Amino acid sequence: MTSVIEGKPPVATGRQSNPVRTRASLPVVPLARPEIPDKDSDRLDAIAARLLREEPALGDSAAFGERVAAGLAEDGRALAFEDHSGLALYARRGVVLTEYRPLLLAGDGDFVAIGEQPDPGFEAYCREILGLGQVERLFPAPEDGAPIRLPTRLLHDADAMNRLVEAARRDGVISLITYYGNGGCWVLGREIAARSGAQVRIAAAPPRLTRRVNDKLWFADRVSEVLGRRARPMTYYAYGPSALAAELRALARRHERVIVKVPDSAGSLGNLAVGAEDILRRTFVELRSWVIETLTGLHWDGGWPLLVGVWDSPAVGSPSVQTWIPEARDGPPVIEGIFEQVVEGPRGSFVGAVPVDLPDGWIMRLAHEAALLAGLLQRLGYYGRCSFDAVLAGRSLQEAELHWIECNGRWGGVSIPMTLANRLTGNWRRRPFVVVQREAQPLQPLTVDQAIDRLGERLFRPGVRDEGIVILTPRLMAEGRGLHFMALARTGEAARTMARDCVAVLSAQAR
Repeated sequence: MTSVIEGKPPVATGRQSNPVRTRASLPVVPLARPEIPDKDSDRLDAIAARLLREEPALGDSAAFGERVAAGLAEDGRALAFEDHSGLALYARRGVVLTEYRPLLLAGDGDFVAIGEQPDPGFEAYCREILGLGQVERLFPAPEDGAPIRLPTRLLHDADAMNRLVEAARRDGVISLITYYGNGGCWVLGREIAARSGAQVRIAAAPPRLTRRVNDKLWFADRVSEVLGRRARPMTYYAYGPSALAAELRALARRHERVIVKVPDSAGSLGNLAVGAEDILRRTFVELRSWVIETLTGLHWDGGWPLLVGVWDSPAVGSPSVQTWIPEARDGPPVIEGIFEQVVEGPRGSFVGAVPVDLPDGWIMRLAHEAALLAGLLQRLGYYGRCSFDAVLAGRSLQEAELHWIECNGRWGGVSIPMTLANRLTGNWRRRPFVVVQREAQPLQPLTVDQAIDRLGERLFRPGVRDEGIVILTPRLMAEGRGLHFMALARTGEAARTMARDCVAVLSAQAR
């Protein structure tokens, strides 16, 4: 799998606001902060008020104590970690190959917790070559039996908890920079606050809101409320096998391609796209059995409802808008980048992204509509990293319809490199960059030190060489299963060429 991301100059789409308040290790560099007209703001207020009346605890963190809240403290230390538990299908995939990504978001003196085998070489590289700071690594002991989520392992590890509690007590505050706001990270924050008496700030939404935001069905309903029914593809709930089969047959009679989605999955893991012919050639009973068996093969756990919808085809683009949603006191949501997603395969698997090459009118529309969606989430209590995926459905830009298909209320394969590039260059658009995340590619296992030796003068070195390669995670290389790096250069084409050359250099067999 190969990811490609490159930069280009920003397009002004609205009045710029004061800089967003975050930690130094999480710079937010606005592409735009579109101004939301009063009438739209009032409408968002009304929608949010109704949702909170219907579900009063939606954005509430009171259950975790008065010392725990969404946000980031500018002072004190932080704990950064990546935990996917709560996202459907991830728990059954086995080993997570990206657990070292939080090291790229940590600063000097912060803690980084990992669940995989520690890699001192990669830690030294981030510290000594990239200059990301001296962090304190936590490696909570693995437990026998079923996989235990990382926050729970931290809670059960006396040494790790003592170090976190002592740091929080000494500073009076600690921040948790988490992949997303699942219950485990909030329980961990509650325990740290209870033992230390300190304030705990979590850079994510409370668990209930996190689940809703990452649920594709819930998000489809919000798109309809904020932007209208035409702003989303045809989307339906299916509450059982027979209803699922019936909906598939009905849609297949009118559309060439239909999709079933596990609504709380991520990264296309729970997507099943089916051609109309494959649906209609089966009897109702055969279709019902086949689709359930196929979903089970994707590690679906049998939960309902499922999303059934129309796969937009043809399409001239699949843009993704990267946003940062601050606390309301710091202003409206920030648009940091608008990328074109690259998807491949029958499930529409994400394999990369490039900054969109669209007319300014389209960029302004994408920024404005994403700002409205993010504005609603902010009113519900959402904080932190969030992206919105869309499709430009049609045969040309002139006739295309903009359909918003899902919300990713979490960090990811675009936002983490983007934030790291901001740390290294001040603004990722100053150095167009390409990210290569190539998995399942057999190659000679390489340690980080060996990779550094091979790259030589191609290696990015802040203050010394402002173009070059940045290693993002070590495990794919170490196991000989792939590559994960970023190339930064003065132009997008130079970054692409550099990335291609370095794939060959790192993939070459030793002689």
